[in-house]
Amino acid sequence: MKLRLLAACLAASLASASSAMAATAPASDTGRIASQYSSWAGSRANAEALVTGLRNGSTVTIVTTGADQSMSVAGFSPSSPMSYGNVNNTLLGAQRSLARAGITKPTAEQIQAALIGGEIELPDGRTQPLRGTVAVRGGNPQIATR
Repeated sequence: MKLRLLAACLAASLASASSAMAATAPASDTGRIASQYSSWAGSRANAEALVTGLRNGSTVTIVTTGADQSMSVAGFSPSSPMSYGNVNNTLLGAQRSLARAGITKPTAEQIQAALIGGEIELPDGRTQPLRGTVAVRGGNPQIATR
């Protein structure tokens, strides 16, 4: 009888402890990486779309709103899924290439160009080609754009 009571108490304690541990578990890799790029990508939803699409090799669509309330929409399909490490490196590379061009709050189209290649408009009005950090499905970035 005492053994059953002890077993029941132990089971209840373990159930309570596992619930507490689940509540304090670290964020998923998708959430963690998306948090790092939310501001740069224009929103948490854009950052999650980028991370999820790159991770799964699925179509990515992002929308940004400029200071003048103009909207920018862009999308692409990566050629294959990536590891979380590669997703982070890809986004970091795109962020750095735009920063080198003087762009820290990019439009969706500028993010797209930094990821799959294309031309961006610089703050001074000139254009600059970017090579891109992601291979797109079909191998032709023009097929994957917009």
